[in-house]
Amino acid sequence: MSPVTFVAFPRGPRYAAVGFSAVLVIGAIWAAIALGARTRSQFTAFQVVTLIVFLIIMVTFMCALGFSTVRVQPQGLWFRNGLRTHELPWSDVGPIHFGPGAPWPLVVLKGASAEGDHDTMILMGIQGSDKAYAQAQYEALLVAVAAAKERSQP
Repeated sequence: MSPVTFVAFPRGPRYAAVGFSAVLVIGAIWAAIALGARTRSQFTAFQVVTLIVFLIIMVTFMCALGFSTVRVQPQGLWFRNGLRTHELPWSDVGPIHFGPGAPWPLVVLKGASAEGDHDTMILMGIQGSDKAYAQAQYEALLVAVAAAKERSQP
C-alpha cells in the first residue's frame, strides 16, 4: 500500500456511532437480564436471532457512516462512504467543493469516472456537522490534493 499523505474522518458522527452502538448493545443485554429467566425462556430462537441480526445491522450501518474516511495517496484519492470504498486516480479528480451549510464536500469527476450519470461524488469522511473541524479538514484536503497532484505529474 502506498503511503498516505492526508487522512480525514468525521468526529461527531464517529462518536455518535460508537455511543449509540454501545447503548443499543448494552441496552439489549440489560433488558435480557432484567426480564428474568422465566420471561427469557418464552422467547423463541427465531425471535432471539431476529433481535441479534437487527442489532448487528444497526451497529454495522452506524459504524460504516461514522467511520467514513478520505485519504490522499500518491496515486489518487481514496475514500470510504458508508459501506462502499472508492479509488480515483488523479486524472479523474476534478475540483472539490464544500459550500456553506453543505453536509459534506463533493468531488467533481472527470475522465473515465465521470461517464454515465455520475459527475460528482460525496466525501463523507468530512461531515458538515463537525463545523469548524470540518472546514479545517476540507482546507487541509485541498492543500494535500494539490500537492499530491503536483507530485504525480511527470
